[in-house]
Amino acid sequence: MKKLLLAAVLLAGVSLGTYAQEGRGFYLKPTGSYFIKVTPVEFPNVGPLQPRDIVIAINPSTSAQTVVSERTITGSFGQGWRAGLTGGFRFNNVVAFEMGLNYFKSEKKTMAKQAAFIGTTQVLALEAVGQVTALDVSPTIVFNLPTDKKFRPYLKMGAIVPIYGYLELHTTATDQTGQIAQTVNPNFAAVTLTREERVKPKPTIGFIGAAGFNYPIGKKLSFFSEIEYRNVSVNSKDKEVRKFDAVGTLGNGAKVNVGINDLPTAVRETNYHKSINQNSNIPGNANYDPNKPGDDLASYINIGGLGLNVGIKIGL
Repeated sequence: MKKLLLAAVLLAGVSLGTYAQEGRGFYLKPTGSYFIKVTPVEFPNVGPLQPRDIVIAINPSTSAQTVVSERTITGSFGQGWRAGLTGGFRFNNVVAFEMGLNYFKSEKKTMAKQAAFIGTTQVLALEAVGQVTALDVSPTIVFNLPTDKKFRPYLKMGAIVPIYGYLELHTTATDQTGQIAQTVNPNFAAVTLTREERVKPKPTIGFIGAAGFNYPIGKKLSFFSEIEYRNVSVNSKDKEVRKFDAVGTLGNGAKVNVGINDLPTAVRETNYHKSINQNSNIPGNANYDPNKPGDDLASYINIGGLGLNVGIKIGL
């Protein structure tokens, strides 16, 4: 009887040890996903342009302007496709650690828009569009539900650390009113221009949480799917005008080409700050130097969202 009891205890111990080690080891997870925005906020300014969609009517006799409609433009740069590769190590049947590397390119978002009409003739068309490109790492802890069923749920949570990225701004304008033209050259009566700018971010950290499941489809192969929430706010660091092409019209009708090399340094390069004052390098201040980078107020954008991840988990 004692031998039988001892054998039973040993068998239970071996079985428990085997169960505790089930799935232990390294794995890889190539992933594809699509995210939607969940926290749309007012977009930041695009230089002097506020995040507004404005339609203006101009009186041809008096040049008086009347706002026909105006709305605030809101949104988030968290909407778009992601691709990633995650490496993980499962310690036991419950806990695992994962480190993901993710590439993201957001949907293009209109950040500012203006239109002006004299009667039915459009004399101003301006639009600024933004798009985020980002590369991040995401260390997470995974909690698996211990089960011998094929459907194996889990939860995970951790951090997001962007390691590379930028907000690219593309602005186009056709202006016959002079209001945009004179920001390029005070002597311009009209202008057609395209401008591309790149805003670089300051270091930041965000939160990630997900709920998903694994479903085995082979000896070391599983399909997985998860709903993931990301919350990442990014603060602007500096901005660079990378392309600028404009054709201005003088009062006498002469055309003048303006390229990026014709822009002063203060227009081509901008440093962002939490606050600006009379000592900041901005037009109108006594110490303004067009040969040095300009200063502007920092702003935030959100690149988080709610998404669906799907992929294959490969045991190593």
